Amino acid sequence: MKKLRKFLTVGVMVLSIIAMSGLTVNTAQAAAQPGDLIKMDGLSSVYYLGNDGKRYVFPSESVYFSWYNDFSGVITIPASELQSYPLGANVTMRPGTKLVKITTDPSVYAVTPNGVLRKIQSEADAIALYGPNWNKMVVDIADAFFTNYTIGTPLNSGEYPAGTLLKNPNNASIYYFDGTNYRMISSEAAFNANRFNMNNVVTTSMTLTASGTAITGAEDLAKPYGATSGQVVTGSGLTVALAASTPASGNLATSATSGQAAVSLAAFNFTAANDGAVVVKTIKLKKNRLIS
Repeated sequence: MKKLRKFLTVGVMVLSIIAMSGLTVNTAQAAAQPGDLIKMDGLSSVYYLGNDGKRYVFPSESVYFSWYNDFSGVITIPASELQSYPLGANVTMRPGTKLVKITTDPSVYAVTPNGVLRKIQSEADAIALYGPNWNKMVVDIADAFFTNYTIGTPLNSGEYPAGTLLKNPNNASIYYFDGTNYRMISSEAAFNANRFNMNNVVTTSMTLTASGTAITGAEDLAKPYGATSGQVVTGSGLTVALAASTPASGNLATSATSGQAAVSLAAFNFTAANDGAVVVKTIKLKKNRLIS
């Protein structure tokens, strides 16, 4: 016991000397905090950790870079910690950054808060809003992820969608349009705190006048939420989501026989990540019986 006490005393003295000399000691990484970008060592998938303790999936690089400029803020956490955060949903494209469409439909949409899409009704309208190079803003969304959005009312001619950053020519003031008010961004610090990007600022001939409260610091609009459809499973390189064609819930008769027509219970979309193909060998479904 005396030897053990002596050893502990010496150990404490050594640690004290290291700390006072300015050297750093590797310690276990603290748990991630809400608002962090997280990933697991060995996997490329990056998630946003929400205030609800759930992790939100970036389904593509284009969606990720609509919210962040680089990967410098991503922290790596142990697999056990990552798995402790249940999946929330897919993150949708940030409003005011890109226009979206799917390859099977020529319609082009502006993204507004909460993943609501508003159709641009003509090329003339698109040019009036975004200029002759508007088509360079268009990003194709995979069909599987298009169901993460909801379709709202089409934009009227000359109507900017909520989430747009606007300025007038020869005027440095930048405004955030929230769908009702043109909120002036009070400073460069406030602009950066919300991770706005000058590349997304639209110069308009419409005279802009400040209305509503000014944006003076970081707000919830900087948080990459917005998905409206929850994810079922996300693994390494594979995302599985309920398809839009999934039937409504209902009851099956217990007396059903093998001779009767097949009953469709659910439909799923499987999408491999950009880092390579995925082979699905087994699918397991769990049945829950309700007893009345």
